[in-house]
Amino acid sequence: MLALATDFHERCLAHPTLSHPFAHGVDPAHVPHLAAYWGEVFGGPPDYSRSHGGHGAMIRVHANQCDEDPFSAAFVECFDAAVAAVLPGDTELRAVLGDYIRAATAEVVAYMPLSAAGPGDPPMPRWTWAGRQGLDGSVSTGDAVTRTP
Repeated sequence: MLALATDFHERCLAHPTLSHPFAHGVDPAHVPHLAAYWGEVFGGPPDYSRSHGGHGAMIRVHANQCDEDPFSAAFVECFDAAVAAVLPGDTELRAVLGDYIRAATAEVVAYMPLSAAGPGDPPMPRWTWAGRQGLDGSVSTGDAVTRTP
């Protein structure tokens, strides 16, 4: 996850639109925090939640920024490019990660408007090969194709 987060972050900093939120400076721990968050989403230890407050805290960092969304298309494009660079031969994993980032981006965008209500304290999303896993163990694939490991 750290290699993916590093590549993705470098692409965001080089992008004319995505670099704007980092114009005030970049926390040197941002990339490891991002890797820990993604690791937890995909079944790793709850390091991000223990250290940074979980999914709700991540949403709050990105919430109430602007009423129009200038970021999500470029964000997904940079993520897809980073995944292709870091995991070039694993098309199935790349597809799962693509499904994840589109769903995650849509969720964050829902909280972007200046008047959006905060997320409360939602649980950390969990993703598997089949899609987003519910708290009851069910899998929500949305537009994703159901996959098996």
